[in-house]
Amino acid sequence: MPNKTRKLPALIIASLWAAVILWLNWGEWKIDLTALYFAAQSWWVGLPDLIYQEGPATFLVDPPSQWVDWAHAEGWTEPYFTPFLYPPLWAVLLSPVAGALTVVQFFNAGLIVNVAASVWMVWLGWKLVEPRELSPTLWALLSFGLLFTTAAGYMTYWLGQPQVIVSALTLASVLALAQGRDLPAGGLLALAAAAKLSPAFLVVLFVMERRWRALAAFTVAGALLAGLSVVLAGWPLHAELLEKLAQIEARTLVSRILVSLELVLFQLHETLLGTANWVIGHPRMPMEPVWIAWTVRLALFAAVAVTHVSTRDLPPRLRLWMRFYLLLLATLVTNPLGWMHYMALPLALLPALFEILERRPATLALLAVGVVYSMPLFLLLAPLDYAGFAQVGLSFAAVTGLFFLVASAAKRHRAS
Repeated sequence: MPNKTRKLPALIIASLWAAVILWLNWGEWKIDLTALYFAAQSWWVGLPDLIYQEGPATFLVDPPSQWVDWAHAEGWTEPYFTPFLYPPLWAVLLSPVAGALTVVQFFNAGLIVNVAASVWMVWLGWKLVEPRELSPTLWALLSFGLLFTTAAGYMTYWLGQPQVIVSALTLASVLALAQGRDLPAGGLLALAAAAKLSPAFLVVLFVMERRWRALAAFTVAGALLAGLSVVLAGWPLHAELLEKLAQIEARTLVSRILVSLELVLFQLHETLLGTANWVIGHPRMPMEPVWIAWTVRLALFAAVAVTHVSTRDLPPRLRLWMRFYLLLLATLVTNPLGWMHYMALPLALLPALFEILERRPATLALLAVGVVYSMPLFLLLAPLDYAGFAQVGLSFAAVTGLFFLVASAAKRHRAS
């Protein structure tokens, strides 16, 4: 009974947070869910050619006119869309849902799933870290507080971004690994990678930990999901997806809501050439110099090496979650599509700093990251075209600073 009583305030905080997020976002257009809904709808009515849009600038393409007509038919006068860049498996699997629901019903269902995934994610983080310095109430207060007060957190629900589901699956994989359940760990990570490709890199954690059964489970489950996708959707759609990914690799996305080393290096390159455009109005996708991609890969390799060396002598549980956190930050900043809202999981886990730092530096670090990603600062800078790269720079500095802070804390724990 006392244990349940300790957890009751945390449950109340989670419930209040969920209720407020649902209330603020219910019935609204969710631009990041448009890709899933209308691609699934296209498959449902037998128009698979509409799933992937034409054009080399992958994110800067006009939606199919049929998508616009479908939105207009439901009363949305000025709909905005994002292109579908997921494996075609999800367009097929979600097609009966899209066929049965109106767009607003689909968006509301997606919002419920995102909120539920977020609550699960915060709980999974608590279970993984097993904090000794924070009570369940304080962990919930800090995690949900960061998800509510930061642009990176709130954007997930405003945009309808399914990344939070991927994050929860990834975190569930790591918790399963910590609990010695290697087969579910590999399967869950494969499922996350089948939705968005970036979690696949976190298989490096299995290698670092020498968890070969988890690695085998990931490989088998990933192959089965890929095979299922090809069987259900056919190869041509997969060829289109691969072409889109190649186009993304060849260009740099310039957007103020990115946390991307690639964008920082691109702007540095343009500055040295004297051709830099410091205004970010609408996003753009210029061609990228080849050296940038190789530099980003080298940075990722270096981050993996730092992660391994700084954590290798830690106790198993601490070593596991610190490695995961460092790899999470490294993949975010080296991802060509490292969106700000991908910080939702690192923010939800940020209270773990109190387990590896003294209370004062942990508090200062949490406040600093919270301020950089805060909604008031985002809203202050958002209307200013010339402040776009300031936002990018602040976001990038916060992630890289957090990476080195956690790595240095790991080294201190080794020494002690």
